[in-house]
Amino acid sequence: MNKSKLIGGIICLAIAGLLSILNIMLSADSMMFMVGDQNMPWVPPIVLGIVGIVLIIIGASSKAEEIVDEEPVEIDEEKSALNKRLESMAWGFFLIMLGGFMFVPEEIIKGGWWSIGVGLIMLALNASRYFNGLRMSGFTTFLGIISVIGGVLDLISTSNIDGAVLLIVLGAYLIVKPYLEKRQLFGKAEIS
Repeated sequence: MNKSKLIGGIICLAIAGLLSILNIMLSADSMMFMVGDQNMPWVPPIVLGIVGIVLIIIGASSKAEEIVDEEPVEIDEEKSALNKRLESMAWGFFLIMLGGFMFVPEEIIKGGWWSIGVGLIMLALNASRYFNGLRMSGFTTFLGIISVIGGVLDLISTSNIDGAVLLIVLGAYLIVKPYLEKRQLFGKAEIS
């Protein structure tokens, strides 16, 4: 049983319940959650309810881990050095792109390209880790996906829907997370 996921699920359900009660008791103009030009105050309670249920199911179905004398974690120095080189290259690409965007006015290149570039750098870093036999970083993979999707939406859309996309990607990540944990694709790159 994973207590942190259970607690997170209970908190999400409690917030969803509170928002649902407020939606019922208050007038339609009192609760605001804008998607494009429309007020959709029922979206956050539904999303939080689904996330809460998923977290409770995942937390309750996790097998209780027995406390066993754990062996010390062996850090592979070669993998650690490779990971450091890959991260340095990614930082180099990021700084070059940042400097380039300082030269170019925003009227020529829209702001969405900045988000797409940052996201592609993060995703390329994790792809190079994967193809070199290193574990990927779940944090930078998630941020890269959010950044690319947000940048594309900035380019093609006139309305601001980043919040809805963030919730959808977060929900998809929670659904796929057990599969990714089983395959052990994410974690510290230095650990073999």
